[in-house]
Amino acid sequence: MNKYQYYAGRFFILLATILIGIPIGILVGTIYFLRIVLTYPFNMYGLAVDKWENKVQIEQADIWTRHIARMQENKDRN
Repeated sequence: MNKYQYYAGRFFILLATILIGIPIGILVGTIYFLRIVLTYPFNMYGLAVDKWENKVQIEQADIWTRHIARMQENKDRN
């Protein structure tokens, strides 16, 4: 194999990997983007419902349970 064939082969491999890699990268990026776009609202809804349910439970609890929950919340903030 002479020098010309060696560099021509490497150049062909470079072009092939670019031509294969770019569409696959675009496809994977698009699929990931769609997955995030479709699941994000449901994740936020779940977090909001959990937070609301916790708040309602604390509001309905007795005074000592609310005090302990408030102390825990303050401890988590600091």
